[in-house]
Parts: sequence; structure tokens; C-alpha cells
Amino acid sequence: MYKIEWDKETGGIVLKSYVTPETLGISPRPVFWEELDLLKLNELGWVYPHSQEPLLWACNKQYYYRGEYVFEVKGGNIYDSATVILQQGKEQLRIQPVDVKEMLYRNKDFLFLLESEAIEFIRDTYLQYASANRSTERVASNQLDYNMLLERAEKRSKKKMAIIKEDCDSFDIVPIEVAENDGKRIYHATKIDRFLASFSGGKDSQVVLDLCTRAIPSTDFDVIYSDTGYELPTSLDLYKQVQNHYTSLYPDLKFSIARNHASVLSYWDKIGTPSDTHRWCCSVMKTAPLYRMLKIEGTNKQARVLTFDGVRAEESTKRSKYSRIGKGVKHNTVINASPILEWNTSEIFLYIFKYDIPINNAYRNGMTRVGCVLCPFSSEWNDMISNFRFKKNVTPFTSRIESIVRKMGVKDTEIYIKTGNWKRRAGGQGVHSISSSTVISSKPHLKFKIIHPQKDCLRFLSAVGKYTFDGSFGELQYSGNIYKITLEQQNDAYILTFENTYVSPTLQGLIKRAINKAVYCINCEACEVECPTGALKILPDAQINDKLCIHCGKCLNFHEDGCIVANSLKITGINSNSNKMKLIDYNRFGLNEGWLETFLYNYETYFIDKLHGLNEEQQIPSFKKWLVQAEIIDNVKEHNITDFGKFIATLYTDAPNIVWELIWINLSYNSPISEWFVENIDWGFNFSEKDITELVHQDYLQMSINSVGKIVYALFRTFRESPIGGFGLLTKEDKTIYKKLPYEDVSQEAICYSLYKYASSINIKSFRVSDLYNKSSRHGVWREFGLPKDIFIKQLNSLSNEKNMTLTAELNMGLDHITLREDLTAIEALKLLIGR
Repeated sequence: MYKIEWDKETGGIVLKSYVTPETLGISPRPVFWEELDLLKLNELGWVYPHSQEPLLWACNKQYYYRGEYVFEVKGGNIYDSATVILQQGKEQLRIQPVDVKEMLYRNKDFLFLLESEAIEFIRDTYLQYASANRSTERVASNQLDYNMLLERAEKRSKKKMAIIKEDCDSFDIVPIEVAENDGKRIYHATKIDRFLASFSGGKDSQVVLDLCTRAIPSTDFDVIYSDTGYELPTSLDLYKQVQNHYTSLYPDLKFSIARNHASVLSYWDKIGTPSDTHRWCCSVMKTAPLYRMLKIEGTNKQARVLTFDGVRAEESTKRSKYSRIGKGVKHNTVINASPILEWNTSEIFLYIFKYDIPINNAYRNGMTRVGCVLCPFSSEWNDMISNFRFKKNVTPFTSRIESIVRKMGVKDTEIYIKTGNWKRRAGGQGVHSISSSTVISSKPHLKFKIIHPQKDCLRFLSAVGKYTFDGSFGELQYSGNIYKITLEQQNDAYILTFENTYVSPTLQGLIKRAINKAVYCINCEACEVECPTGALKILPDAQINDKLCIHCGKCLNFHEDGCIVANSLKITGINSNSNKMKLIDYNRFGLNEGWLETFLYNYETYFIDKLHGLNEEQQIPSFKKWLVQAEIIDNVKEHNITDFGKFIATLYTDAPNIVWELIWINLSYNSPISEWFVENIDWGFNFSEKDITELVHQDYLQMSINSVGKIVYALFRTFRESPIGGFGLLTKEDKTIYKKLPYEDVSQEAICYSLYKYASSINIKSFRVSDLYNKSSRHGVWREFGLPKDIFIKQLNSLSNEKNMTLTAELNMGLDHITLREDLTAIEALKLLIGR
């Protein structure tokens, strides 16, 4: 919230309300003797006490002593120590601890304002929602459901709205920013069953818990700690300290621990290791057990909960866009209130020092974020500290990863693991499942082949609609229509058919999710917490109470495949060479700029009036193939223009270069020879046309070298006769020698489109920047254009801050994640960005 400067006299920091030449660009974290010991500074000639107070401060991996830059660290991973690089003249230092008492005194006014505002926010939020029962009665007496009106207003305006109370005791619904700017009191009519102070063992949740004890009666909120089964031992120790501390002050404050009914390693065996694309561990080990504890007593229905959490905007770009009070941020029955949303890291630690709150020892060892002993979202730095300090706790998980990696046939498991490749598992590699569900056909009937389902095939079909079934035949009711169901057994497989469902793609999607749940269900409970009526109960065995089910589909739509296990076991991502596309002959013709320009200006009559001047037997068939692969027309026979084709036709006059960038992206997915070139020719590589022909022939030995040569020639003509070659792909070095050079001027529109195409190819809308720059990656802006990483990151930041936001880039605190909008396709994202 405040600006930060070094305080050289105390060895600490000082808060400022304005920017000065000494203002730091990033909020530093305190560094303790445990971290210096881990980095072996004591063996490098430094002398420092084992004090309770911090000794230095760190900004990312740069360390400062009394405002002076003294060393940095590089490298470090789960197996290897980081390298310490001392600044000249700092090889031997005698370190004195930070004068914490004086530092706090110098910051007392700002700290008072910080904590006072947060306490007021907590108290005010609590009081508003605590009076919800009376508010609800008042609304009922007016015979108006303001929450329903609010939802309608938000859908209509596509803005966040608020209910406000006017001076005349009437109510109104206005945009939330208007309410806040006018200083209006926002009215809440949502009944809250329980108030929680979120506690995770991290510094932020510690501060929020302490603030809550100062703002809310201890009898009116609970503290629940989720033990995922691979918590840091220091977090478990801290929970006990915190519980003892606060219950001694507030005997009525209730502490509880939520745990899954099964061990985390048992889920690893069934689901596979968690990864940054399959982050099942949070849903299964944390969210499901927590919300199971929050069921309304005597029912299976979820309580309405308001959680005061430790979310801070500084932690990521995504979190910086959070509202301070958010309904349904993570779960539709939960309201999240974030008292310290605008606090920075330094302010958090100042508060902890001021009130002498016990600190998680993991921070004293240098961890920047506290979570599990091994996490697919943790940095290599945190992995290093975790394995070096808590090896006994980490080993069961690294051993399991090593075993899985060996089964996958990876030769050097250590390199594979320490470079973080295990975190990027895209499907069910290394996990054996006897259960499977395959869609045989979807038109006119949706037909499945199911092998060894975990549950009865129709166990979750009630979530779609009412149905009847006698063991072989049945009927499903959906949206006023009836669809026949048949089930037959063929050897060890079941053939399940839903007749004539092709008329409703939405229905087919729901049925697929329901079948996935039945086939792969391992009773993880992740979907149960989504049920608003309590109809779905997973333990002791998964069942849906037909009398309670309202067929809302929330237990099906909470995940893209309807089931976390199904999604995690699904093999996605990179295809092997055995699945490479068959080369297509273009009769030696490439995609010509003049041909395309004429087509885009006359696409409605281009193939009808035949005024294009091209040869109908040779050139037109080749041109159509390129147009199909560029996704401009649907097929060579019907040759109807696509939505993408119509869009670039309107864009071509004003931005032809962007159009050609988009076309090259599409070709890199759909044109076999273009895809081969993107995948196999490295940036900076020198080659001739003959060289490329030889290299392609090595991968397509079943074809004659002459046939391959004709196809390569067509690609080279595309490069020469269109702007595509100008993207660095065919840079002339000599008379017959070319070089593939990176292209740095890629438009934001093409970058956005490329990211959505990449996401579609791997069936995942969240991935890392590093994934796109990995040598094993087949697509993305680096493969397509060689866009340097630093320029790409700048463009990501810019895209993330666009008014018409198409993506979120989390590039702070060691993260490099890109999250695309689930509701947009590549072309929809492109249209939104351009504003057409």
C-alpha cells in the first residue's frame, strides 16, 4: 500500500506515502540467519549472530544489508544448491541484526493506519452480513428479492452491481463503482451461516487471523486449517502454536483441521502427480475436505460462508484484479473478503514484528511462499529449500515421481525432475488405469465404449435430467424432450447409446461429463461441494438423491470433463512422431499474396465467376488446399468462407501484416509441411532448399524424394510470394542459402491468437511462459516466430492490462503463468481484442 525506502540507521525499511528517488521498485522480505546458513554464508567468511531479528532484506534474489547491495543468488533447484555471488568488497562482513524496535517506532503511524483500516473493513463487513437475517426479513416484507434483481442487472449490464440503501429507506441497484465513488453504503441481503478466518500457515493468513480477533467476537467465527497430507512440518507446528496462543486469549475461538478421508499418495497412484495443468491436489486435498466440514448440521447441504482471507494483489496479476469482497470467487456458496488485499510483503512482516506473532520457520529459511512440501506451482528456489530443510518429508513424493518418470522411459530422471518437467504433466502419462470411456460417435447418436467403469454407468445421469432404466433400455428427459438409452455388453466392454442427441450439443456435453464421472470416480469428493441442494453425496459411495436433485449441472460443469480424475488421466499435449500429419501435395504452388488479396476482396463470387485468372486444373486446387489449411474456407469442395475468413477479409485493407501473421499461425497447425518446418528447423539455422528436402525425406521415407521436393518447393514459394517469408523464416544469406531468424515485431493480435490456438491444441487454458519456450513444445509464438522471451513477457503484460481483457499473465513472485478466458475461442479473443 505504501512506498518503501531503506532505513540504513536501523538496517530496516521505512514506509512513505509518496515516491522519492530512493523508493524501491519491489517490496523486500526480511532475511534471517537460517537462510544465510542454508546459503553457507558462514563458510564464505561472513559473521552474523543467530538472532531472532532479521539480518538483511531480499528483493527477489538480490540481498541488501543496511540499504547496500551485498550479494545475489543464482540457480538452485530441488537437487542442487544455489550459487552465491558476492559483490566486490563484500566477501567478509560482520552483520548486525535489524533494530526492529526502532524500525517499528519509525513506521508506527503508517502501521496504525494500515491495521485500523483493515480492522474497520473486517468489522463493517461482519456487521453487514451478520444482520442478513433481519435484512432478509425486511426484503421479504417488501416482497422483493433484491439478490435476484441484482443478478439480473449484472447479466443485463455485464457489470458488477451493488444494492444500496437511500436516505429515504428505499433501495436501488447501481454499478458498484458508482456506489463506492458516491460513498454509498452497500446493502447485503445474503444470509451467512458461518464466518471463517482463513488460516494456511502462511504469513498473510496469520495477519488476517490476528486482525479478525481484534474486530469480531471470538464466538462468531471459526478457524479451519486444511491439512493436505503434505504440509510443511513448520506449518503444522505453527498451527499448534497459533491455536494455543489464541485459545489462551479467546477460549471460545474454535479451531478445526480438515483432512481428506484418504492419503495424498493414494491419490497420486490413482490420478497421477499433480501438475500445473492438473492441479487436482487443491480441489481434492484442500477444498473438498474443508467444505465437507461446512455442511449445515443435520443435512448434506452446503452452508453459506463468508471467509476473511489473506489474498494480496501484489502476489500475482490475477489477484490484483480481485475485488475486496467477491461472491463465488472459488465456490458459489462462499463470499471472500480480503482485508489486506492492498498490503505489500514488507507491511505484512512489519505487522508480524509489531505484535510478535510467531512466524513460520519456512520463511526464516528463505521460502517466499509457504504451501506444501512439494508443489507444481512452487519455484525452483522453494523446491531447493524444501528438499534441503525438510528432506524427510519431501522424499516420499520425490521417490514416487522418480518411479513414475522411470516407467515413462525417461533416461535421466534427475535432470527431468530438477528442471521441473514433472510439473508439466499434460495427461495420464505414467499412470495405469483399467477404466476408460471412448466416444464412438456423436451423430446422430451419442455412443460410448466403456471398459471397467468405477461406478454404474448411469450413476450420475440424474444430474442431467430425470431418467428411467431397466438394465438395457431407458429414457432420459431433458428440456422437454425424451431421448432413448440403450446399454449392451460386448466382451469386456459396454456400449452405451443416447439416441438422436446430436440436436443438442449442450446435452451431449452434459452426458459426456456424467459418464466420465461414473467411469473414473474414485470418491475424491471434489464435485460434492458444488451441489447446492445436498443431493449429491460421495461417501460412503457416490449417490444422487433424485428427490433433492434439481438437475442444475453444477456437479458436472465445475470441471471441463466433469471429473477431475477423468481430466487428469486423459492423455493430452504433444503428439509423437508416429502421429505426424501426412504430407499434402500442392502441385508446386504456394500461397500467393496476390491470389489471396483478390480472393478476400471477392470471396462471395471468386469461385463462381472464375475471373481470377488462375488455372482451374492446377492452381485453383492448390490454392484451395492452402485456404483450407489457413482456415479461410471450410473444405475444397464446398469452399464456403469461414468465420475466420470473413474476419480477416474486413481486416486486410487496414492491417494486411496482421492477417498474414494469423495465417502463418493457422498453417503451422494445419499444413503438414509448415508444421514440420516450424518444429524441426531451429532459429539461426542455415539451409538450402535441397537441405530441407533431404531433412523432410528422412521423416517421410515412404515417399519418394521427388514428391517431397515438390512439397518443399511449394512451401518456399509461399515464403517468397507472400509476407510470411518476411517474418524471418526465409532470410537470404547467399545465392542458395537461407537462414531462419527470429521475428521481433509480432503484433499483439497475433500473440493473443497464437496463445488461444496453443491452448486449444493441448486442451488446457492455463500454462507457463516456459512451456512455450521449451524445446519439446511444438507450437506457440516461439515456434512460429522466434519471438524473444523478454519481448513476449512485455507483450503479455500489455495484453493482461487491455481493457478488453483476453488473458491474465501472472509474472510476479517467481510465477510465469498465462491463464486464458474459458469462454473465448481463438477467433472470439481476436475479435474482442481488435474490437470488431
